[in-house]
Amino acid sequence: MARPGLLVDSGGLVAISNSRDHFHRPALAFLSEFFGDLITTWPAVTEACHIVPAHLNTSLVLRLCHSRWPMDLADASMVWASEQTGVDQILTVDRADFLAYRTKAGKRLQVLP
Repeated sequence: MARPGLLVDSGGLVAISNSRDHFHRPALAFLSEFFGDLITTWPAVTEACHIVPAHLNTSLVLRLCHSRWPMDLADASMVWASEQTGVDQILTVDRADFLAYRTKAGKRLQVLP
């Protein structure tokens, strides 16, 4: 039987790795009972690397929040990964964004935790 998969976006990666993140404990609690494969993309990893020092660089945060595009590259890559793998669960702290996004087939991702 195939192992379940879980998409992890940049916010999820930061939450898992940063003990000071507000979502660190809920993410670790969820993962302690998840026994599947974690799937991410290079844009999500890249964005996570930029989010960590974002406390020092608010211009990045402002650029992402006030963009005219409906989704950034990292978010788009997660939707693409869902379409390619069939995995529809994502560990993210961007609940509102991922509840709004749809795959080409119109499917919504299941946002966790």
